[in-house]
Amino acid sequence: MNKTANNTSTTYTLSKLQMYDECPQKYKLCYIDRVHIVEPIAQTQTGNNLHSIINYYLKGMDVTKLAEALPKSDKQLWYNFKNSDVKNYKIIKSEYAFNLKIDEYWLTGRLDALFEFDGNYIILDWKTGSSFAPEKVKFQTTFYLLCIYEILKLKKLISTPEELSMQYLNLAADSKINILFGEEKYLAYKKQVLDIITNINENPNFYCNKTPACKHCKYYRACPYV
Repeated sequence: MNKTANNTSTTYTLSKLQMYDECPQKYKLCYIDRVHIVEPIAQTQTGNNLHSIINYYLKGMDVTKLAEALPKSDKQLWYNFKNSDVKNYKIIKSEYAFNLKIDEYWLTGRLDALFEFDGNYIILDWKTGSSFAPEKVKFQTTFYLLCIYEILKLKKLISTPEELSMQYLNLAADSKINILFGEEKYLAYKKQVLDIITNINENPNFYCNKTPACKHCKYYRACPYV
């Protein structure tokens, strides 16, 4: 039994569970062996600035001057957000941080925003990059829908999974992906998340998935499997 076994006091974040789902060995190198990899500074200022403006806007603040100061390319992203379907939704909370317990495990995360529309709830996540790929956020979708449904159900704000959905706004392409939820997905998502946690705690074999993506993994040189 490895040193993480039966550690039910651990808080499981989206990034931890997603990393294990992608590659158990990558998870081990990062969170158990704590291998430190020096990476180049990412060029994320555009996304950070726009994200802050959107957050202030959703909180009801006047962001006119901040938006005017954006570079031309970012102004288009801001325009696409402001003129999306979001203008018809009722904001519940932006930068929604949450903690909840499912079975004996604690899960934590943070949403871009949660809205209400026509009696239903919508988890909103916006992307500013031009290379957004829906398949890369499958586990994020699973985690957010499961957690927010459990929270809203506990608060007696909804009674069925069908009253919750998730939307991704691709601001660069000015497009939207809407993902519906339901009882079958809820049961499958809950099982998937709990199975990952069980494997982290009880399975000593942190194997490597060995895919073509391994060469792009920041732990590639430290991995004993490649």
